[in-house]
Amino acid sequence: MLSPRPAQQEMDAYYAAMDYGMASLAESVALDLGHYPDSVQDARRIIAQLLVYAEGKRFMDIGAGIGFFSREAVQQGFSVTALEPNPHSAAGFEEQVGFAPLQEVFNEQIAGLYNDTQDVVLLSQVLEHVCDVESMVDGLSRVLVKGGVAAIAVPHFGSLLSRMQGRHDMYISPPEHVNYFSIQGLNALFQRHGFECIAVHTVSKVPREKIQKKHPSVLGKTAWRGAYALLKLSEWFDRGMIINAYYRKK
Repeated sequence: MLSPRPAQQEMDAYYAAMDYGMASLAESVALDLGHYPDSVQDARRIIAQLLVYAEGKRFMDIGAGIGFFSREAVQQGFSVTALEPNPHSAAGFEEQVGFAPLQEVFNEQIAGLYNDTQDVVLLSQVLEHVCDVESMVDGLSRVLVKGGVAAIAVPHFGSLLSRMQGRHDMYISPPEHVNYFSIQGLNALFQRHGFECIAVHTVSKVPREKIQKKHPSVLGKTAWRGAYALLKLSEWFDRGMIINAYYRKK
């Protein structure tokens, strides 16, 4: 956990600023395609899990970005409400998904407006940015119906790569990242707010484009696949780079 912590108002202004993030959908997609698995693959995997776990189809995507997860959710029959405060990302979302997200941050007012209405809430790469995680998870509980599912993806600070990097971990990037989660810590957070863990596992990504530029031609393909294979092995021991966790509201 970052200390001292910035005020939430500072964080909200930071993410809503015009100079945050990519200026166009094309730039965002190109950056995303530089990683393996990319966000399209991530979205298919996570939404497939939610089709199994969720009892209904009302879906809230918090911090929706340019809409990879919302687009897949719509294609799989979910009714999606999306929140994305950044104007560039919101424009990319509308271009990609076909409707505009609410250009808002998730807060107490939003939680009250959508009280007891959602079957699923998704926070992918969001919770590490939130100053008051206790209030955030309490808000998730408010908007979910009984039996509703919270799907969470956050960087894993118990991963093999994180332990190897130590203080130079690439995910230690204030003021963006203010929380640093282990599986045990994430589970404890949601249990305090009346959730039970359905499933938790870890996944890993490699910067495919960077590796291929450094090792061009056939060697590049072999290099990034080799790197991914090594990281994939760490997932067998819950040491992958990203925690994917699913919690049901009791």
